[in-house]
Formats: sequence, C-alpha cells, structure tokens
Amino acid sequence: MLKAPPTPGSPTYDGIETALRRAEASSDAAEVHGSLCGLMCGLGSSGQSAWCAETLADAPPDASVTQQARNLLDELAASTRAGLEDGSMAFQPLLPTDGEPLVERVDALAQWCQGFNYGLTVAARVGDAEAELNSGTIIEIVRDFSEMAQVSLGDDGADDGGEAAYAELVEYLRISVQLVYEELTPVRQRMQAAGLH
Repeated sequence: MLKAPPTPGSPTYDGIETALRRAEASSDAAEVHGSLCGLMCGLGSSGQSAWCAETLADAPPDASVTQQARNLLDELAASTRAGLEDGSMAFQPLLPTDGEPLVERVDALAQWCQGFNYGLTVAARVGDAEAELNSGTIIEIVRDFSEMAQVSLGDDGADDGGEAAYAELVEYLRISVQLVYEELTPVRQRMQAAGLH
C-alpha cells in the first residue's frame, strides 16, 4: 500500500496513545482520531475544543500530563485539518504502524471507524446537516464504517491475505473520509457564515 508521508511534526499514533494513557483518558488514539475526523468533516475546526474536552474528561485537572495531552491533541487536530484540506488526498488516519501485529492494527481500525461515525453523528446534530448526511455516498460510507467497526481478527490472522485485506480497508477508509469531507463542504460553509466555524 502506498502511504503518503505523515505531515512533518504531526503526532504519531504511539505518541498520542501514550499521552492519553498518562492522562487517564478512556478512549484510545484510533477512536479519538476517528471522532475528530467525523467532527471536522461536518464542523471544520469549531468542534475541536469540545472534542479535546470530551477526550480528556477523565484526566486529572491542572496536571502536567493533561496539559501535555491537550497540546498533542491540538497538534493532531491541526495536522488532520491540513491533511483533509490538502487537494492531493494527503489525509492519513492515525493508526498503528505496519510493524505492529496485524490483530492490533485491525482492532485499531475498527475503533477508528466507530469513532468517526460517532463524530459525524454529533457534527450532523450541531451543524443541522441531516439532509447532507442522507446523501447516497455518505450513507454508504457510514454503513461500511459500521461494518468495519465490527471487524476483528483471530490470533491466526496474520497471513499475507490478512495484510492485503487490511491495506485495502485502510485505503478505502482514507479515500472515503476525503469524500465525506468534500460532500459536507456546504455544512462547514453554513457554520462559518453563522460565525460558528
């Protein structure tokens, strides 16, 4: 699978995961990034502060680990928005590296998809975007992501066929998120016009 290089300076999966664990966050890095992307598709950057607050809701207030996690999440949001707005399809989901066991990568992919659908649902409510979400393309992608969120892999799944299938799913996810982002441009423009963007 050909992957676009990560945006220089953008946080890594391991970096975000470690920061979330230290801050006692209840969600993992993949789910957190998925929900961010769903929110950004519908709301642009206006949902970022609420997303960060929800992600760190269980974190100890005023602790240095919480501030470090918040700073990393802000960096993640900035690099994610840059990837989504890039015209060359540069967006990459935040997932474990290819060096991690396939079973862990598949689990993270499932969590990412679950997070994305959650974020998109919240964005639709806030942005009054039910009509746009009912477009055929978006409905199909949300349905596919719901199925992908149920995917799991047994310990014996680390074969070449599994690797190829995983690579195809990641590429489908990457392109699908870009499509949803483009389809929801009118919603983000409405939010901006209303001064909420």
